[in-house]
Amino acid sequence: MRMEFTPRHFLRLVSSPLLRAYFEQRRLLADFDWNGLGDEMEPLYDAWMALPGKEGHACWVDFETAFGLFSRRGIQTVLDSAGSTAEREKVLSTMGKGSTADKVFRVLLDHPDVFAVARRFAWADGLKRHWQPRQDLPASDPQIDETSLAEFKEAVAARYRRLDGRGEYSTGRAHWRGEALYIMIYISDHPEAVEEFENSDDLKRQTRQRAFDVVYRYEPASGAFEMYAEGDKEFRRSLAQDFVDRVLKQQVSLPVDEVLSFDIEKFKDPNFRFATDSMDGVRSMELCAMRLAAAGANGGRITFGAQPRISKPQLHDFIKRGLNETHLPLKQLTVEHVTIKAQVANGSRRPASVTFNISASNTCNLKDTTEHNKIRTCLKRSGVIRGQSADAASQSS
Repeated sequence: MRMEFTPRHFLRLVSSPLLRAYFEQRRLLADFDWNGLGDEMEPLYDAWMALPGKEGHACWVDFETAFGLFSRRGIQTVLDSAGSTAEREKVLSTMGKGSTADKVFRVLLDHPDVFAVARRFAWADGLKRHWQPRQDLPASDPQIDETSLAEFKEAVAARYRRLDGRGEYSTGRAHWRGEALYIMIYISDHPEAVEEFENSDDLKRQTRQRAFDVVYRYEPASGAFEMYAEGDKEFRRSLAQDFVDRVLKQQVSLPVDEVLSFDIEKFKDPNFRFATDSMDGVRSMELCAMRLAAAGANGGRITFGAQPRISKPQLHDFIKRGLNETHLPLKQLTVEHVTIKAQVANGSRRPASVTFNISASNTCNLKDTTEHNKIRTCLKRSGVIRGQSADAASQSS
């Protein structure tokens, strides 16, 4: 189980030389006796707690953020935050050897811009509710120049202003994370009155406008898309439409309920592999059964299925042995129906096993659940789910 951040525990995780470099870099604790610190962190903790509120709070935020990245996944998040291969190599070199905590903390010291992006990615990874995937977006190169990003964030903020009066102020940031584009739109919430201490015992009443966020994640190569935003189906559809209009620059009209199109002919290729991604939580996908049809008066149907309880079924080997390549070659048959088995992480040691079907009539029995949506994203990335094209959208409208 992941431990919660506590200052004393954190100070024991990071080596003293790095902590000293951090405070010296910020010109804090100038009179602290680092040479006499030893293994006992209590004097350092007391000195930190004695800092003025503003400086002490800034340290707290840095330390809590760094603590959230003290893991193998956190290290990967930091590396994903580098803007280029060259910058990634510099970050790797900076990390050096030692504990995971020291590796992350060195990046905080020497690459604060990368650390700031990692902070945003880690925050996005921690969002649990209100993620809305859509698989009907086209694969396209996004336009994230300064003008397009400004128009996009203004369009999103304008929707909230019309909805409930929020969105007076807004800003947007775009970051690449491997092959995925993240766009985070920060929008001002309703004003609120808060009572707080400001470096004294006097309690003051302040008015604030907190920021809330809309997060977009998009993979240009496949069109896989998900969005973090509150609202009903129509409102979320309109936010996704803004992304299509302003970032993808595609003339595609998104319906409230997406209509998916499946390409199951690709399963005839014995070299086909599902594009699983650990970030999605889909650990594996295997083809378990396939029904084939031959056209014509003398045609018919034939179903090939793997043995039950086989972890990695070799269905195509069985199909090759069962078909007559001279009179009934696979390339002349049509795939009518497939059965697929997926293993999906669900928070426990043993992943959930999900068996589902897809037919040539574009029907699929996956439900609108978190686990099944992860599978849909994998199918989209694998090219099994097609996105809309502008031509198809105009024909259907």
